[in-house]
Amino acid sequence: MTALSLDDQVTMVEMFLILVGIGITWAVYYGSDRAELPGDATTPAPGHADDMEIDARGRTL
Repeated sequence: MTALSLDDQVTMVEMFLILVGIGITWAVYYGSDRAELPGDATTPAPGHADDMEIDARGRTL
């Protein structure tokens, strides 16, 4: 036998799932305001050479 009733167990699971949902939402949107969006990329000067290393940070399509 458990120390918690069935209603208490259901309430605890509901609260846990709500917290998990909030955590996932925070993880998705954290730092998204600093992401480089497709229309925000800067155009490099024509006389500069391309970088030799690929910058794989940020969002990708």
